Amino acid sequence: MTYRIAEAADVVGVPATTLRYYEDIGLMPAPGRGPNGYRVYDETDVARLRFITATKNLGIPLADVKALAAAFDVEDCSSVAHQVVERVAARLSETQTRVGELVALAAQLQDVSARLAAAPTAGSCGDDCPCATVIIEPAPQRRAFVPLTPKPLLVAPDDSAAIACTLQPDAVPDRVADWQDLVARAIDRRPIDGGVSLMFAPDADLAGQIARLAAAEQQCCTFFGFTVHLTTGQVGLDVQAPADAADVVAAMFGAPV
Repeated sequence: MTYRIAEAADVVGVPATTLRYYEDIGLMPAPGRGPNGYRVYDETDVARLRFITATKNLGIPLADVKALAAAFDVEDCSSVAHQVVERVAARLSETQTRVGELVALAAQLQDVSARLAAAPTAGSCGDDCPCATVIIEPAPQRRAFVPLTPKPLLVAPDDSAAIACTLQPDAVPDRVADWQDLVARAIDRRPIDGGVSLMFAPDADLAGQIARLAAAEQQCCTFFGFTVHLTTGQVGLDVQAPADAADVVAAMFGAPV
């Protein structure tokens, strides 16, 4: 079976202009031409286009997609799959680092928002007003992020828990959102040895939510230590971790004031 360019594009799920672009940059060989001069794609072309589209949709750079497509044409499926896995692993690492950076930025933005909300309502800005002092440093200078990895958790040489997370990548955004929602409800934050203590208004349902989320987090990030306190007038959550994970605690739960 053969396809005209619009038909092939429709089968693959991309615009016809994309197929022309792939041809221009050498990602696809020039297709055959029919008697009327129109491009004609066969089943092999369409299979290659599907593979290119699938790998490109994973965020793999076009230069790597081109190399993978060349392998797709001549190599065994297992060999091609192995090469795709390597690219996906690199992409996953980059994505997880960005997640960590966004978590850290969200924590700083929450702090900035709180400080700006306390700005005076009258008078001009000065050197010591919140408007002039809420500067966020560039990420590389701000924190060193712990990799979020789906690999099995290892044990550090000193028998302490390795600073790593076994949570599956597709579950990370929801987990981060759960913690952000919870931390936003804290009415106070205090430094403790090795971490931070969050205080919440007394609420039985909230206490249960805190305990469940802390238990879930400890299962995938065993370097964290959580303690829930139930006292008259407040619910407390202590979060502690090794010194090497101090930036992670600050990013996830906010820096103590």
